[in-house]
Amino acid sequence: MHYIFLTNQRVSLSPSNQVLLANEINKLARLLECQFVIATHSPFMLGTLNAKIYNIDTKKEYDVVKWNELENVQYFYNFFKKHEQEFEEVIHESGE
Repeated sequence: MHYIFLTNQRVSLSPSNQVLLANEINKLARLLECQFVIATHSPFMLGTLNAKIYNIDTKKEYDVVKWNELENVQYFYNFFKKHEQEFEEVIHESGE
């Protein structure tokens, strides 16, 4: 098995490009029959990758979790939920 290591891949990528990158990583892992080891906090990458996620921020050693259970993803969710009305107003104003 070959391993490819990536870190900080989201630094200058927009959320849509992070999703595109994650989709390409999924394809390459199957095509090349390799395993990617990725260090990221990006909810866009974490939610798109077909991956086992190890949360190394917990006190437990290498806790395997679902992407939406991670503290930083929960933070994004709560932030946008708090500002949901503002998004609704923009959508309403744009006529969508």
